[in-house]
Amino acid sequence: MMMRNGSRTLIIMAVWICILAAFLSWVEVDTRHDEKQLAQSAANAFFQQVVISRKWNASHGGVYVPITSETPPNEYLPRKNRDLTADNGLKLTRVNPSYMTRQFAELAQKNAAGTQFHITSLKPIRPENKATEWEERWLKSFEQGVKEQSEFFADGPTITWFRYMAPLLTGPECLKCHAQQGYKEGDIRGGLSISMPYPTHTHLDLIIGFGSVAAIGLIFIFIGSTLYGRKQRLFDATFNNPVPTCVTDKNYTILMANKTYWAEFGPLPDHKKTIKCYDHRPGKSCHTEDCPLTRILNGARKHVHEPIKEKDGVSQSFITTAKPLLDAKGKVVGIVESFLEITEKKKLEEEKEHLIHELQESLAQVKLLSGFIPICASCKKIRDDQGFWTQVESYIASHSEAQFSHGICPDCVTKLYPELADKILKGN
Repeated sequence: MMMRNGSRTLIIMAVWICILAAFLSWVEVDTRHDEKQLAQSAANAFFQQVVISRKWNASHGGVYVPITSETPPNEYLPRKNRDLTADNGLKLTRVNPSYMTRQFAELAQKNAAGTQFHITSLKPIRPENKATEWEERWLKSFEQGVKEQSEFFADGPTITWFRYMAPLLTGPECLKCHAQQGYKEGDIRGGLSISMPYPTHTHLDLIIGFGSVAAIGLIFIFIGSTLYGRKQRLFDATFNNPVPTCVTDKNYTILMANKTYWAEFGPLPDHKKTIKCYDHRPGKSCHTEDCPLTRILNGARKHVHEPIKEKDGVSQSFITTAKPLLDAKGKVVGIVESFLEITEKKKLEEEKEHLIHELQESLAQVKLLSGFIPICASCKKIRDDQGFWTQVESYIASHSEAQFSHGICPDCVTKLYPELADKILKGN
């Protein structure tokens, strides 16, 4: 059973929505990937700036800065050469790379909406530098060979952050302080995590864009399906009907035909993929000016005729109606023919005409007597057109096709032959 047009339309719409949903999902994944790559590049650039500043600090063995309430001496540094007093009495303390990085991070924390970073380690000297749960997980991954880690995370319904972390490696300038801890060049000494605010990811523009495309597509599908349904119904009404119908191209090749046609003229031979119309239903009009295809190609918009077709040696009569088959540009590319068999009707008409002819011939042989006939009341002679009195049989014979056979009725026998009447009548 053929699928109803409404069900087909719903399936096509569903497929269209699924395709758009899949494409939207792919775009979303690809967009998130690109966003992560961009954010990771920015975070890595920030990380490299911090690493360069640390190397500069370490290459100088630390830098001395005035002691203030915000920059007290680093209690985790050896006291030897940690604090100095300048000639003018200004008290100075040495700031190593870790202390400097921590102070940078504390300054960044004052801007809650800005980039935040944290120096940490699995074995921190300063307890405040202890790693968080996710920092500890990533630090352990660095020991397994991972070069960097990053991810987006939400801090509430409206704030999104991108956090990044990479390992801090022990350089030759670092060994001045950290060799005594057992580190050697190239060892992972810890890591630096960076948290960057990121604009909240919104799907509004994407949804509006794809929603518009989906709506337009659904409208086109609906309109196209409606037009297709109308054309299909028209096709079914004109083609799939009890009347044999076929489509023939300009080369006399049968392109398609309905079931009634194949039943009427015979199925397509198994050994042939194509067949010519003049082979399948030969007739006297084939290859002549009366061929419907010839008439249509010569400009006729409709051609009706009564051909006689041969099938299995038997002649069949049809009323054939041919109309042009047009392409999208309105050019004739073939014909559509329908065949109404009138063989039995023709036979009845021929029999009727034959019967009428026979009746006409019979009537032509019959002469009728009509009008007043003058007849003698005594001898029963009839006066003819010339005024002569003739016997009844002579008059009738000359005015009709009737013929007479003579005999004597019983009354006349008794009258004419009274002595023999009994014997004659008894013998009859």
